[in-house]
Amino acid sequence: MLVEVPEVHLVTHPDRMIMVEKGLPPKRARAAALEAVRQARRRMPKLTGGAARGLQPLYGKGYFGLSWSTDVVWYQDHGTKPFTMRSLAGKVIPMWIDDPTGQERRDNPKAKTRTTESGKIQVLIFRRAARIGERKKVYRKDPKTGLKVLVSDSPAHYPGAPGRIGWRESKQPWTRPGKRPGAIHPGNIGVWWRHPGLKPRSFLNTSMTLAAQKNGLLAERVYVADRGWRNNVRLHGEEFR
Repeated sequence: MLVEVPEVHLVTHPDRMIMVEKGLPPKRARAAALEAVRQARRRMPKLTGGAARGLQPLYGKGYFGLSWSTDVVWYQDHGTKPFTMRSLAGKVIPMWIDDPTGQERRDNPKAKTRTTESGKIQVLIFRRAARIGERKKVYRKDPKTGLKVLVSDSPAHYPGAPGRIGWRESKQPWTRPGKRPGAIHPGNIGVWWRHPGLKPRSFLNTSMTLAAQKNGLLAERVYVADRGWRNNVRLHGEEFR
């Protein structure tokens, strides 16, 4: 059974994972690094495949590993907590949405399209996130006086604004055990521009461990690091020669 090995985190914003094996010949190190990349590409979630193509093997005498070119790989691997995307306030946000029926393409024939790794067709649309505290006011014309009358004054769609709750616990007798009928489902708190977070997948560690095992190496730990990893690893008493 494949078991993950302990991770030593050397930096806050890593871009590579390294395993040190003293005396490891460069040829075997290269084979292990290529295997780690192959396994990671097979296991990681893919949309367009760009992040997977950005994985690169790292190897030399006494070590092997892999690197990634975009932070999303690390977030997919270790997960993130739910958070309100306040940094989007006041900005126009590009969004790729699924278009299984082709309706979006018919409505917006000039919009950009793409096909995901899974074969889904998506269309690029744009949505504006309101400024924090902004309100949406709706007026109508009074037919008697001809003056504008305020008929609605509600929070605009800014990050954290009250939103629509689309997912609640089912009514009895279909309520899940231990849950209250009609309760807001976890992860759906009814606010705008709320990211639900990502579950950790640990495909990097798993791929490194499997690559070591397939090449006859003893997987003890992996180092999560950046470009200056050699000096940091040496501080932990490791040697590459």
